[in-house]
Amino acid sequence: MWFEIMKFEFRYRKKRPAVYLYFLTAVLVGFTLVTTDAIKYFGTGGQIKENASLVIFKLEAILSYILGIFITSAIMGVAVIRDFEHRTEAIFFTTPISKFDYLFGRFAGSFIILILILTGIPLGLMIGEFMPWRESDRLQAFSIFRYWSPYFKIVIPNGFILASVFFASGALSRKMLVIFVQGIAFFLLYQISNTLFGQLDNKELAALLDPLGIKAMSYETRYWSIVQQNTGNVTYSGYFLKNRLLWTAVSVGILILTYYTFKLSQVLNPIVKKKTGTAGKHKEYADNGIPEVHPVFNRISGLRSLQTMTFFYFRIIIKDLPFRALCICGLAWFVYSATSVKGWYGTSIIPGTSVMINASAILTGFFSYIIMVIYCGDLIWKERDVRINLIKDATPSSSGISLLGKYFALVLAFCSLYVSVIFTGVFLQAVQGNYQFEWILYIKSLGFGLLSLMLWMLLGFFVHTIVNNKFAGHGIMIAFFIILTLFELIGIHHKLLTFDSASLTEYSEMNGFGHSVISFSWLNLYWLSFALILFGLAALLAVRGSEELLSRRIKVGNDQLSRPFIVFFLAALILFVSSGFYIYYNTNVLNKYESGEQQNETQANFEKKLKGFEKLNQPKITNVKLNVELYPKSRQFSAEGFFILRNKSKKPIDQIHIQCFPSDDMTPEYMKLSQASKLDSRFVKDFHYYIYHLARPLLPDDSLKFSFSLKYDTKGFRNDKGDMRVVYNGTFLDQNYLPTLGYNEEYELSTDDDRKKYGLKPKERMMVRENPIGKSRSYTTDDADLINFEMTIGTEADQTALAPGYLQKTREKDGRKYFTYKMDTPIKYFYSIVSGKYEVKKEVYKGISLEIYHHPDHTYNIERMMNAMKDALDYYQQAFGPYQHRQLRIMEFPRYLGFAQSFANTIPFGENMGFVMKIDDQKDIDMPYFVTAHEIAHQWWGHQVTGADVRGAAMLSESLAEYSALMLMGKHYPKEKMQEFLKYELDDYLSGRANEHKKEMPLDLVEGQSYIHYNKGSHVLYALQDYIGEKKLNSALMNFLQKWNNLKVDKSGIYPTTADLTRELRAVTPDTLQYLITDFIENITLYENKVDEANVIQRKGGFEVDLKATFSKIRADSVGNEKPLKASEWVWVGLYGKPAKDGKDQLIYYRRHRVNTGSNSLKIFVKEEPLKAGIDPLNILIDRHTIDNLKLTEKMQ
Repeated sequence: MWFEIMKFEFRYRKKRPAVYLYFLTAVLVGFTLVTTDAIKYFGTGGQIKENASLVIFKLEAILSYILGIFITSAIMGVAVIRDFEHRTEAIFFTTPISKFDYLFGRFAGSFIILILILTGIPLGLMIGEFMPWRESDRLQAFSIFRYWSPYFKIVIPNGFILASVFFASGALSRKMLVIFVQGIAFFLLYQISNTLFGQLDNKELAALLDPLGIKAMSYETRYWSIVQQNTGNVTYSGYFLKNRLLWTAVSVGILILTYYTFKLSQVLNPIVKKKTGTAGKHKEYADNGIPEVHPVFNRISGLRSLQTMTFFYFRIIIKDLPFRALCICGLAWFVYSATSVKGWYGTSIIPGTSVMINASAILTGFFSYIIMVIYCGDLIWKERDVRINLIKDATPSSSGISLLGKYFALVLAFCSLYVSVIFTGVFLQAVQGNYQFEWILYIKSLGFGLLSLMLWMLLGFFVHTIVNNKFAGHGIMIAFFIILTLFELIGIHHKLLTFDSASLTEYSEMNGFGHSVISFSWLNLYWLSFALILFGLAALLAVRGSEELLSRRIKVGNDQLSRPFIVFFLAALILFVSSGFYIYYNTNVLNKYESGEQQNETQANFEKKLKGFEKLNQPKITNVKLNVELYPKSRQFSAEGFFILRNKSKKPIDQIHIQCFPSDDMTPEYMKLSQASKLDSRFVKDFHYYIYHLARPLLPDDSLKFSFSLKYDTKGFRNDKGDMRVVYNGTFLDQNYLPTLGYNEEYELSTDDDRKKYGLKPKERMMVRENPIGKSRSYTTDDADLINFEMTIGTEADQTALAPGYLQKTREKDGRKYFTYKMDTPIKYFYSIVSGKYEVKKEVYKGISLEIYHHPDHTYNIERMMNAMKDALDYYQQAFGPYQHRQLRIMEFPRYLGFAQSFANTIPFGENMGFVMKIDDQKDIDMPYFVTAHEIAHQWWGHQVTGADVRGAAMLSESLAEYSALMLMGKHYPKEKMQEFLKYELDDYLSGRANEHKKEMPLDLVEGQSYIHYNKGSHVLYALQDYIGEKKLNSALMNFLQKWNNLKVDKSGIYPTTADLTRELRAVTPDTLQYLITDFIENITLYENKVDEANVIQRKGGFEVDLKATFSKIRADSVGNEKPLKASEWVWVGLYGKPAKDGKDQLIYYRRHRVNTGSNSLKIFVKEEPLKAGIDPLNILIDRHTIDNLKLTEKMQ
């Protein structure tokens, strides 16, 4: 019988137009993603082909999630509900069919249709590959296996998992609303797995928790090279296999539970028993006659009706079980997010109000949106669902008041939810020990979120009224939201065209929401007036009585037009148009608006027209003297001063090329040379590029003076967030805002894909290491070597302004403060301008003034940072040589930029880089200490020695700074704690090489790839000192610095390269370990170490460990092709005993053993019983699978 029911279900579905619509949607979505620029968001670009195996697998996995939820709910969720909606359940339940036949038949028939619909996903992707506009060099050879393997491996399994859940919820609840709500469970699990996946120690758990296997697949492929991503095959293995087995079993369990729970009855057993009354006990009322009624219809009665309806519907909403369930799930997620939020390298964050608000984003975003979508439709259909609409519509109540009452009721429901968010956030802050409750910030932030939601509610009421179909209305709202997210992909960027486009910057405790509040307010006014127009139309065209056709409702609405409605409509329309004009005036008239494509075109034209000047000989800046006036309240500044330009070359210079900051906000008031010249202004308008032809050439060693005055004036507001460096509190500028010399390649298009669109050749990221031009200039700038520096900064009276150098004097004039700074020795052409409302922590340490300028409330980590300054000065001076200045300062700036940067004796520090971290010394890596140590290390690596502008330059600054900070951390942490940091560095490096789109370079040829010069650099240098010794490595670095310090380079004109550094490293490395430099620094070398067995036998006086381990060494090229190497090397072997009191593993044995490629057998004797054994247990080597480096020991008799 089940087979007959299955055939019936299949035939029924086959005839439904919606099935073909779903299939066509799957085809079109897949087709669109691979034939538009949207494909870039899935990891393509450079060497990663658009039809790479892993890209196709990811696409099908994600589409099986996004499309799968909507399509599966429509197909599987209603398989049983449909019988109740069509009133046919009595026929089925009174015929002699078994429960198994009924359920399995319904499920199987619907599931077959579902998997046929889902074939549209690979089909759409596959068809897209053959479109003529696809670029052949972005594709590899077609393979049908590449498209259909993911379909069978992840699309069908995900379809089954989703099908079981939706089918169960529909069969057991027999309510469509439950079908909508239960999809939240999948989203919750997916978000939890996302959160866990970002935490290093939880990646395996996250891979298992993801019900759709996307995180498991990502885990298994997270370190894939370019070649593997293009041609590799995702197999059922590791955590991907475990995930599929787990969730398939869960799905089968859900179906079994459904079978045993489902009842073949027409009604469900009530959850709460109804109270039974006593028959015949009725009060008798005297017939006093019919009371006389005097209806009153005026504004007062209208307001009373509105109040009554508002609270009536409000009570309905908050008592509704799905609403409560969604709110509870959302609050649970909020609590989880707020208590598990982590910062950089897993460190804890001070649980401030802004952290609570960020943690509530999913609740106030996704959950609120789902509630809004559901209840907009539910409220519009409330009377019709319970079949009292005709009675209500027959009363003389206003459709507008009814609609407005429902709207206000939903607003009140969200207000109650958001109030609970506030008090939950305050409670969580208090529990975690933070009692600085910013009530105003809570109200503002959540109020802004509520305002956005109110816009969507107005739109929702309009859509549901016009469409007049609840589920179609839900679908349109969801589709509209998805389409809005795709606007960016199809080139629609202007906020006047994107509904609810108002946005605020990330909240900074220093600067609040900053200047973004202005554009936010105007855009909200614009979209609110638009939404009110739609709401007015909804009230006019509301369904009343039996008139449901839109054409009839338009006619009735036209007849019911009233003067108040016309006034309301015209007022909203005028507000909409006028605010739109004002926004356009700001974004397109006061400021220049360019789409992403227009910006790319400008950059391409810059290169096409000016590239010929790149090799033109230009003078060097030797002296800088500036007067800068900052106006933080108006976000303006001006700069006046001069540069001394000297011809350091051996040839005369007859042209001076000046590049001003490429922003229409920057206006040069004057620029002039001390020598007669003629201005060529051909490129000024488009590129802010000035060419001065000298009347008399500037001869070698001659100098001239370049004077200028600039004004930077932000006008109104932009379509984007605008410049986040010029802010109310915490302005942070650098030398890039001032004129530069010659052609600047940083303004070129960088990605090869973008360059190809505009007819430009692929671009090398850096010059080859031997290039003489690159070796003659600093990698940070070609404008100067060393400079003499002096600057005076004027700012507002309540702010302190800082720049590199020593404070010469301060003064006050016209309600403003002025600070003059001057360096006593030449410095790099690399300087900052900072201004903010600061408190200062000052100490003098061994003759050096240490100062930390910080936001008054950010005192949490000041002592840590001060200790790091002292420790760094002690260690670095002893290891590398003396510190070159008499002071060292740190100053905080807002979190918008999110980095710290080291200038001469001056280090601007983002507030989120250490000032607001909450460090648990037992659990966390002390990131405020580490970041401080890293930036101070740049006073040596970057400011005392600077690399040439060739490949490998970043190793000489960033890698050495990372190493220096890591060694300093090692003075305060045991080896086991350092392992945590090394694991993060290792994971970031391996993940980074998997995201490389061009080519991976060895460390000594790094081309600005942060995963190499930061993560790999610190890791391999730490490993190198572990092998050859800290003192030897540091002596090599000291020798390198002494030979190549900037004072010597300024005279010679030749900058060092990594070849000069490796020469020093090889000089202190024993012959037997020279291979380490070859492997670690000059090549891409990977390891695969694994413990196969770890047997323990108790002997007299201790324990003998029989350890069997596999050692593998691999050499990779720039795109990930690998070949195994034969080797015999010294590798650390470790044994762990009983955990310490804090639960951490404790090493009881840690020594090097020589191992060969392949299997190795080692025997080790220890006094204490070992519980774990490992090869390279502290992750000194670059091993892609560290999880198998350790193994629990097995005790043998």
